[in-house]
Amino acid sequence: MLQVKHLDIFQTNLQNHYPIIPQDKIQSIARAIGFDACGVSRANALTNETNQLQDWLRKDMHGDMGYMERNFEKRTDPTKLVPGSKSVVSVLLNYYPGNPDISTISPKVSRYALSTDYHNVVKEMLYSFLGKVREEFGPVKGRAFVDSAPVLDRAWAVKAGLGWIGKNSMFINPKLGTYTFIGELIIDLDIEPSKSIIPNRCGTCTRCIDACPTGAIVSPGVVDSRKCISYINIEKKGALSEIERNNLNGWCFGCDICQEVCPWNAKLKVSTLPKIQPKDKLLKIDKHTLRNLTAEEYNNLFEETPVTRAGYKKFSECCKL
Repeated sequence: MLQVKHLDIFQTNLQNHYPIIPQDKIQSIARAIGFDACGVSRANALTNETNQLQDWLRKDMHGDMGYMERNFEKRTDPTKLVPGSKSVVSVLLNYYPGNPDISTISPKVSRYALSTDYHNVVKEMLYSFLGKVREEFGPVKGRAFVDSAPVLDRAWAVKAGLGWIGKNSMFINPKLGTYTFIGELIIDLDIEPSKSIIPNRCGTCTRCIDACPTGAIVSPGVVDSRKCISYINIEKKGALSEIERNNLNGWCFGCDICQEVCPWNAKLKVSTLPKIQPKDKLLKIDKHTLRNLTAEEYNNLFEETPVTRAGYKKFSECCKL
């Protein structure tokens, strides 16, 4: 039977039918697990974001990512995804690895893909987080999400008061910049929501828009995925066109250009969390070897990393361009 440390608070709230848990207690648990930031928002249907997503899909800017069209109601309303949910707890995890050669000298691999797949790492941490919440407050029901289910992660992080969505459509935290993994617990525990939203602080800056070599950022906060280098070398199905091949700019998996020029990433602290440190074999590999990997070498080199999502054929093709 679970031990409830804050039984007095929980029982009092239950008597009122609206148990409100102080947000700082949830944030304290998140920090103890290892997350760098945590905020809470009400589990209500999104409105503005729903209209924006519909417009984006209507213009086919999702390209071959058909999954973005599926489960639309669940994607925009957490109570349909997790029935009975009352709170969306958003967390951020800094993964910034600095500027290793594999991410700065062609052929380049995006920084987020240098370590064990973040889906597995962050979800494991979220499960631990949920377990601790249950120890504190009783049999809480809910689910953990990390960028692999119909959840608008960035929108919820904004509502949780953790930052804003920049002109490159990346989520920006004023202390952690854009190099963060986002995760959520959508649970039936009624938690005090964040009291304020951080306003968009991009101002008149257009460095990300100006730096994008393919013009993928079609308007502030809107990216046409079909033009995005990360889409071209990961998500696009079928062979690349000559224009797409020429647009890779040395990136064989993902792209960090719009993040590299962002002023909010100018003075970041390198992540020290052991579970998401870049793999030594990726930091040490020479460029000639990277360009000429066999399928077996590719699988051995990138096992358990996000790079396997692209597959050997596409990765190999992009590495040689």
